[in-house]
Amino acid sequence: MMNRKIKLFCCKTMMDEVEAMKPADLPVEYMEYALHRTPDKLREELQKRIDEEEEAETLVFVYGLCSRGLDGLKARDKTLVIPRVHDCISLLLGSRDRYEEEFGADPGTYYLSKGWIDQKADPYQEYMENLDKYGEENARWISQQAYQHYKRVAFIDTNLPELEEYLDYTKKVADFLQVEYQEIQGTSDFFQQLLNGDWQQNCLVILPGQVSEYKDFL
Repeated sequence: MMNRKIKLFCCKTMMDEVEAMKPADLPVEYMEYALHRTPDKLREELQKRIDEEEEAETLVFVYGLCSRGLDGLKARDKTLVIPRVHDCISLLLGSRDRYEEEFGADPGTYYLSKGWIDQKADPYQEYMENLDKYGEENARWISQQAYQHYKRVAFIDTNLPELEEYLDYTKKVADFLQVEYQEIQGTSDFFQQLLNGDWQQNCLVILPGQVSEYKDFL
């Protein structure tokens, strides 16, 4: 990590990957995944953290654009570093190019990882929530409508320990959706770049006084 006052803000879906790599003395705040469901709330909460931060000079976000939740962040007196990717799948796979390669080969893929499963962010958990609210017939209809275009559920293996139960659960999700199951090898490359301060090529560096803009993520 570069020698400057840095702090990380990370979605809880990638907490395990970051904890496995970050220096012990690097401060990090883990944000609730549920904020993704309302991008305006995600932006509002991140902006609040930016405005309240008094120690760090550079804030590194382990996020992507995330449904435009990171569009419009005001740097104020800080420097903001944001991966130039659409969402965390590129981070887990190691690069935006790798994601585009996977998407081009099979666009109808629903991706899962340990963090996504721990945060209960998957089609089966959504079905179980709807089951309690609307009953089985309606819950299944909602799932069928929401996921009818998916052809594959893929677990991204980021080399974390003891993943067997997560692989089994991903198979359960694939069976529920009646689609193919696959495991994909992830990598820590993007996380390593963020932690090493290697930001120029694959990240937006928002200088003090500037604002993150949607067009810069494209």
